[in-house]
Amino acid sequence: MKKPIKFIIRSILILVILVTSYGLFIYISDPYIKALVQNNETKLFYRPTSEIEPLDDLNFSEQILIVEDSINIHTYLFHPSTKAKANIFLVRGNSGNTSQGKELIKPLVDNGFKVYSTDWRGYGKSNGVPTYKGLMKDTELAFADFLNRTKNDSIKIMVYGMSLGGLLAVKLTKENQTKVDALVLDGSLESAHSFITDNFRAFYLKSFTNNAQDYNQDYVAIRDIAEINNIPKLIIQSAKDRAVPFERGQNIFNAAKEPKLFWETNTDHIRTIPELTEELNLKLIELIR
Repeated sequence: MKKPIKFIIRSILILVILVTSYGLFIYISDPYIKALVQNNETKLFYRPTSEIEPLDDLNFSEQILIVEDSINIHTYLFHPSTKAKANIFLVRGNSGNTSQGKELIKPLVDNGFKVYSTDWRGYGKSNGVPTYKGLMKDTELAFADFLNRTKNDSIKIMVYGMSLGGLLAVKLTKENQTKVDALVLDGSLESAHSFITDNFRAFYLKSFTNNAQDYNQDYVAIRDIAEINNIPKLIIQSAKDRAVPFERGQNIFNAAKEPKLFWETNTDHIRTIPELTEELNLKLIELIR
């Protein structure tokens, strides 16, 4: 009788050791899981790069904005070759920098839109470390600069948010409803918490992802968009999006007030601009009419 009991105890101990070892291996080898456990928002949410790629084939002006005593951010205003159809304040996703996102900018510019893009703190040539509150501060200052630099254009103003940038785009539009003529969201996150639950689904991480209050609540797209009145909205969501589930886009659309339009696409995450350029151009023009 004692042998079976010893065998069971030994087996349980071995199982505990294996599970613990596996957990330690995952924790040490995966920087994002480590960031989740440590609640390190800088490593968890943001993927900045400082490598700058050439923008020689685009007509643009670059400007440095002083956000705080020690934080300077770089902004870019891209000019079309003809009279602009509208001014677009582009709020990109959490990876790379403006120069590395040229394929998201050039199609808009080639179709006659003036495009303003910001490299948040820690991105591109901008110094500092990206944080949730810091990105919002950078975006608000950049938007004020955008309005100032386009104030004499007498054309419509559009805020275009992609992925993580959708959170900031909604918050910015909500706070500037008399200054924004249209809002576009492409593969937007619902919230910081939705990013966590969508990207860390393993059962052993549930204790780190269950509580929404553990994550930032200052700007939540699905909540904030309900407070935007009368501004035309285009919500773009791909059925093939593996980074942001299709229902996230549907949820944001359902929470938004009219006028609004939902556009279901079939591309990878935030590939609407380079892959569906012609269709997008028509929808943007219709949106600002």
